[in-house]
Amino acid sequence: MKVRKMLSCSLITALAAATIVTGASAAAEDGPSYSLTIVTDKPSKGENVEVLVKGHQLKDVYAYEINLDFNPKLLKLKEATTDIPGFSIPPIVKDNHIQLAHTRVGRTQGDSGKQILYKLKFEAIDDGATELAIGHVKLVDSVLASTDQESTAKIAVNVNDLFPFDDLGDFGWAKTAIAFLADKGIVNGTGDRLFSPEQPVTRADFVVLLTRALELKGSKGERFDDVEQGVYYDEALSAARSLGIVEGDATNHFHPRSSVTREDMMTLTARTLKVLNKLPASQGTSLESTYYDAAEISDYALASVAALVESGLIQGYGDGIHPKETTNRAQAAMLIYNMLNMK
Repeated sequence: MKVRKMLSCSLITALAAATIVTGASAAAEDGPSYSLTIVTDKPSKGENVEVLVKGHQLKDVYAYEINLDFNPKLLKLKEATTDIPGFSIPPIVKDNHIQLAHTRVGRTQGDSGKQILYKLKFEAIDDGATELAIGHVKLVDSVLASTDQESTAKIAVNVNDLFPFDDLGDFGWAKTAIAFLADKGIVNGTGDRLFSPEQPVTRADFVVLLTRALELKGSKGERFDDVEQGVYYDEALSAARSLGIVEGDATNHFHPRSSVTREDMMTLTARTLKVLNKLPASQGTSLESTYYDAAEISDYALASVAALVESGLIQGYGDGIHPKETTNRAQAAMLIYNMLNMK
């Protein structure tokens, strides 16, 4: 412990003394420069994020002090080490600032060229985008002459929370639902880390979601004239028709590739819950007193919409239920999630 204190004092004294010796300002353009490198590929919340602090074009660096800024809401410093021989004082962390300092010990030349000055290990404590930035740097050479610099080196850090998609944007309200359904294989992405939450859902795809989420089984029903045999939604539509969940029009067409409206999404959901004996009894709620556009709901969908609103499975937005609007992937995921978690 006594040796450690002596070395710590020696480092601080060396840095202070160097300032008195020369008081030098920023280095020349061809002088030392710095960079940050993230070793951890695509860090996730809860994981360690390893960062290298590198010096370039160094010349006889015997001791150094490096100041960094970071986001303490996303990152927590766990460890700061260096392979350069000598002694480091413990990192000083205050608010969003980290101060690091290291010195060689004894009569020896300092380091030159390119060197890894520090290896930092952070814990990712939350998800989001931030950056690490090097600010003030003090270098001390082997004769205790010092150089002060202001570095502009910085690097972006993006921490995800194991959520498989990067494109939710304004659809963050559906994040929990989408993550839950994706984990269970009920919903899939549309590309590499893409969910396309605003993309319309077809009538056939919503039926596929219902049957997959609730593991619906039905006998092989009559095929709609516009559903090709063997197409990926053929079996789901056939089962749903045999259970009375889906119906065709007067010409025996289902229009599987058409976008499903919000009122049809609710109608199909209510019919599914009824088949499973999970549809709550109507409480006679007046939709007109809640939604300004309740009069736009089709007669065939009115009871279904009311039942889902009463049970809390569906909510409108902007004081409307928007029955004729197209259902998007985020809305469909939210309804399926609510249905699977209904009490």
